[in-house]
Amino acid sequence: MPLFESTRLARAAGSLALLLCLDAGAAELKDSLGVVAATNDSAAASQQKIDQLSRETRNMLEEYRKLLDGSEYQAAYTRELEELQRAQEERLDELREQIAQARITQQRIVPLMRSMADALEQFVALDMPFHQTERINAVLDLKARLRRPELSVTAKFRLLLEAYQLEQDYGDNIESWRGPLEFDGRELSVEYLRVGRVALYFQTLDGEASGYWDRTEQAWLPLDDRYNRDLAQALRVAQNLTAPQLLNLPMPVAGGES
Repeated sequence: MPLFESTRLARAAGSLALLLCLDAGAAELKDSLGVVAATNDSAAASQQKIDQLSRETRNMLEEYRKLLDGSEYQAAYTRELEELQRAQEERLDELREQIAQARITQQRIVPLMRSMADALEQFVALDMPFHQTERINAVLDLKARLRRPELSVTAKFRLLLEAYQLEQDYGDNIESWRGPLEFDGRELSVEYLRVGRVALYFQTLDGEASGYWDRTEQAWLPLDDRYNRDLAQALRVAQNLTAPQLLNLPMPVAGGES
């Protein structure tokens, strides 16, 4: 075989071998690229799973925190309710004690009020005889009201205090009024003068006769005529017919004039 032909065959064989090598390398590279791609896909999928698990973990952690916060709030709310319940129970105990004491007080105060009304009636009956009928009737009306079951103890006590206050007020002023008087066997029309609870006088309308109430005798006694003018002036002061001034009146003492 000629040398040229041998050389061409050798080159052809070399080219074929190179092509085979190139094909084998390409196939191997392709396989490697496929492995890399598959690996990348697997890594991406794994990363997605990791991200999903991370999100689920964060969600579960957040839910747990919410549950924990809710549990703590519920525990605090429960403690608050328990404290409120204890305070209410203590208040109820106090109210029960107050009610019990009120019942005891009511049991004691009702007889006391009736006793005070009896004492007021006796006081008015023994007091100086001014507005006696009206005052006695007022006390009797008070005693009737104290027996009314529909009135509360508070209302009854207020009525009793008002009656006592009215009697007390008589001791702080002077008063004049006109009325009848049976004196020395005669029926007279007179002007009365009350000076607090210190003294009680009368003077006939013509100013010619005067008298006073004697506590010891429990009767009307005459005053000396020299007091007629002073008593008439005192009557004018009590009737607001003249300016207030120092009254020059005899102050009766037990058993007679002062």
